[in-house]
Amino acid sequence: MAELQSLLEINMMNVRVLKPKDGDKTNSDSRPRKTPVQSRSQFTLGALQEAFVRVLIERGFEKMTIREVVSVAGVGIGTFYDYVPNLRALGATTIHQRCQDSAIVLRAAVARHAGQSAQVMVAAMLQALVQAGFSRPKEWTALLLLERQVSSATALRKVHEEFVDIWAEALRQSSAALPEAKITSLARTAHALSYGWYSHDLLFYFDDPKHSRSIEEIATAIVDLVKANSRG
Repeated sequence: MAELQSLLEINMMNVRVLKPKDGDKTNSDSRPRKTPVQSRSQFTLGALQEAFVRVLIERGFEKMTIREVVSVAGVGIGTFYDYVPNLRALGATTIHQRCQDSAIVLRAAVARHAGQSAQVMVAAMLQALVQAGFSRPKEWTALLLLERQVSSATALRKVHEEFVDIWAEALRQSSAALPEAKITSLARTAHALSYGWYSHDLLFYFDDPKHSRSIEEIATAIVDLVKANSRG
């Protein structure tokens, strides 16, 4: 698969495993308090999210404090509580926003490669994942380790379903002649393979190139499934 040969190998940095933050155990509310509608509100929440990631990497979730986050963000503690009730909620909104950013990149890749072969489309999707996450491996590794601690099952399912939908649209927009009845199942498998490669390589295989699953291998597996289910 010539198109896949040029994909780059990505080296990733490690962060230590994070434990739940004890101070948040008594407050399970992880919902944002203010919905950022105006650009200024969006900027403020964005500053808090970026500050959260910086402090998370430097201090770890169990040691970080709200004062540290607001200091890095350049806002007051009162502003923090205008948007979120605690650090756990800020972590959840930060992960959600990063996932939404990745979804935008993936949807753009689908639009750019509409009508092309499944091989080209799959390679473009995996390259988009590299662009979205592997370009900032230290941040994404920290957020992946934190995700199960701060995100609800409902939120995780919604993210999963959105990425399955993106893969389904990618398959529909490719030139592969796939029966509509098979697309959702294939999209779920494609997402499982790509997310497993994406997250596991970030978390476990950044320093072990011998065992790291390459983009080529994942792309080949997905493309072979598409070919096996294509009409004609």
